[in-house]
Amino acid sequence: MAISRRVLYEGEEVLLDIRPHWMYLMGPLTATVLVVAAAVTLDIAFEHTSVAAHWVEGIVAAIPCVWLVARFVRWRMTSLILTNVRVIERFGVFSRRGTQILLADINRVDARRTPLRRLVGTGRLSIEVSDGGAYHFSDVRKPAALQQVIIRRAARLHRLPDEGVERYDRVQRQQDWPTDPGHVPNVPGRPLR
Repeated sequence: MAISRRVLYEGEEVLLDIRPHWMYLMGPLTATVLVVAAAVTLDIAFEHTSVAAHWVEGIVAAIPCVWLVARFVRWRMTSLILTNVRVIERFGVFSRRGTQILLADINRVDARRTPLRRLVGTGRLSIEVSDGGAYHFSDVRKPAALQQVIIRRAARLHRLPDEGVERYDRVQRQQDWPTDPGHVPNVPGRPLR
């Protein structure tokens, strides 16, 4: 879901707006498939059961289906947004809530991935801020690449003079989100690290 322009500061631009990875839906999807398969198997194996047994079976099969629908709606309404000023997580269906981290306050960014999550391209992103707090974001797409982008953006706030930032941001924005996590973008005339 796109962020409203009213929420942004003057001169703030959205660089990335991403949803959680589809692995976020894996638990309820697996439970739904298993329970529905078991219900269909029971219907085939025991043809002549009572109406009450069918009702119980239907209610039991509906529970993971409701969980899947609720998780899907939450997935659609959750986004991790990176601007040239801050990192924003927005979530919530009926009331929008969120977390905001100023890039200037970031001390450390960690990306953690298990071998399975590395295979599918997801992981956990942890951001430590200057007041000692830590924020954790699960099921982030390409967490290692996002980690590099956030670190470069935070470092740039402390390093670049005001007059060159606008032109550099325009060029860098096109190259910040690499398709290959090992790729390090290079803009001639400006060091990245």
